[in-house]
Amino acid sequence: MSRNTIAVCIVKMEEYVQTESIKAITRRAEERGLNVEIYNSFADLVKRDLYEKGEESIFELVDYRHLSGIIFFPEKIKNSNTNENIVKYGKEHGLPVVAIDRKVPDCISITYDYSKAFEEIVEHLITVHECKNFYMMAGIKDNSFSDERIEAAKKVIERHGLTLPEENIGYGDFWDFPCRNQIRAFLDSGRPLPDAFIAANDTMAMVICDELSKKGISVPEDVIVTGFDGIEAEKYAIPRLTTAETDLERSGFLAVDAILASGSTGKPMMNHCVVPFHTRYSQSCGCAEKSYGNVNWMLQNMHNELDSVYLFSNMMSTMLFRMSEKANLMDMIKEVNRFRDFLGEFKDIYFCIRKEVVAIDENLADKIQLSDEQKKTLDKNNDRQMVLLWEHHTGEKSKYPLTCFNIRELLPGRSEILDECRNMVFLPLHAQQRVYGYIAASVMPHKEEYKYYKLSAFTRNLSQALSVVIQTLKLKDTNDKLKGVNNRLEELYVTDYLTGINNRRGFLKSIEERLSGRRPGGLMLASVDLNGLKTINDKHGHHEGDRAICTIADILKEMKDENSFCARFGGDEFAFCTFMDEYDEAASDRFTAELKRRVEEVDKSGNMGFYFSASSGAVTVRGEETKDMDRVFRLADEKMYEDKVAFHLAHKEFDRRKAGGK
Repeated sequence: MSRNTIAVCIVKMEEYVQTESIKAITRRAEERGLNVEIYNSFADLVKRDLYEKGEESIFELVDYRHLSGIIFFPEKIKNSNTNENIVKYGKEHGLPVVAIDRKVPDCISITYDYSKAFEEIVEHLITVHECKNFYMMAGIKDNSFSDERIEAAKKVIERHGLTLPEENIGYGDFWDFPCRNQIRAFLDSGRPLPDAFIAANDTMAMVICDELSKKGISVPEDVIVTGFDGIEAEKYAIPRLTTAETDLERSGFLAVDAILASGSTGKPMMNHCVVPFHTRYSQSCGCAEKSYGNVNWMLQNMHNELDSVYLFSNMMSTMLFRMSEKANLMDMIKEVNRFRDFLGEFKDIYFCIRKEVVAIDENLADKIQLSDEQKKTLDKNNDRQMVLLWEHHTGEKSKYPLTCFNIRELLPGRSEILDECRNMVFLPLHAQQRVYGYIAASVMPHKEEYKYYKLSAFTRNLSQALSVVIQTLKLKDTNDKLKGVNNRLEELYVTDYLTGINNRRGFLKSIEERLSGRRPGGLMLASVDLNGLKTINDKHGHHEGDRAICTIADILKEMKDENSFCARFGGDEFAFCTFMDEYDEAASDRFTAELKRRVEEVDKSGNMGFYFSASSGAVTVRGEETKDMDRVFRLADEKMYEDKVAFHLAHKEFDRRKAGGK
């Protein structure tokens, strides 16, 4: 295979920045006669739990031998080991490696001029709108991106002989919940309004506008608000924000051109390029009149999109149910044909499974097509063998080739496929860390709009169905009694494999069953989160992380009675629920206190060998409020996050990147 392909390593490609970056990269690649292989993880790999280990496997597919270069997004991929490996393997194969949005040693780095753009916005507020008093909503405390924007604001403000006092800097962590708490605290304090609120990103700026509106304060008539980043959601904001957005198209073009200019030598045409922002002065500072003319269109568009998402979600749930009840892989995958039209924008889809997984199904194992050469090397390379189980092309009948190929090929006839469709995206199929294979789909992002969330939901449902069907096959092989198999499947379906308590499905199923009859007098729901699981795993090993998870589970099991049940939702997340004949408002406080006592008791015992703690949030609601369980879950999660924030504020010495010992 000739080196005419660029690999792009990315996470959450359904998000706006990633989507627009991929559009630019594929557009430029097509202009330059290059193909693009996109390797996408649905998780940003920040937790490093078992699920994310499975997600991370997608980057192991990259075949560096046949590439022109690699583009990756180290700010989006939160795991340093993954980023380091991408650079390491690229360099070992003499390839130019381009890092977008962070300066990375030994890479061609493309970064954005955040400081200059932020300075321009603040300068505009002072010179055009004559602002003198400011409140800045920064991001995460001691975060480089947040600190950079604070310094940019101070630089301009002080240049005009003004000041930004420390009490006028809040930290909203770049997202909704902490920012909302910060702005509410400011507004409730009775302090006079500043001339302008300067937010470090658009998400926080929109939260500020929302909280000001609730207080009857108009933007920009009473106070100016500015954002930063130019996110997709800002298009639906009223007022539209004064903000600055990254030139994603230019950075994508530069990345491709840099790879081409480096050639086969791998010597870069540049080491570092800084891309400017586009600054846009709009309604929230008064430079444009507020317009409600397109509100009806936006609402209708959002309504239609929600209908579409709702319909698709229902179809995926039905698909998952139907696939999961099948007794073999072929029957399972044939169910996909019922729902393929919902993935109509993806013209070519390939379902590739590890041969050792397919071999579990005895009916399929004998039908796998092997070449003579593969038959000779099968035993030596068994873990590298893949099977193309399902293949679909728009306008054609689905195929079940059962063709065996080496994993390094990625697809049988990979060169011909790329020559025809130019770009392919690869997505992981796995259950936790157990990797089954991957989905490949052709895309032309710069020419067509894709709803990547559909491909994401489809792949995740397929992973889950695979897990169930594979377990069915394994159990069938070892258990002759159908009743025993069915009981075991039910157990696997609702029970967490590590702790023995319910998983999310089992928990929700139990709640649904209890609520299907007479409404209870009250219900107490708690969200519990183990603190520092990643640190425990990193410093002491995953066996110790598993022990910490099991210890939390044991504590929750001990707190249960006949009206209670608990569950592990995944990773370090747990839930606890108690049904009450009569409403008891104090139940949540008693649960929180008892959980805290038990956790502290375990930690003080010294048996764990590391700092052992948990954050929790519990709420008690009346029976009629259980009609909206989504709201009850949300309230419990919010209280848990409040507790987690309070924990880290009260234990500043507890740094999850460094702590781990007693």
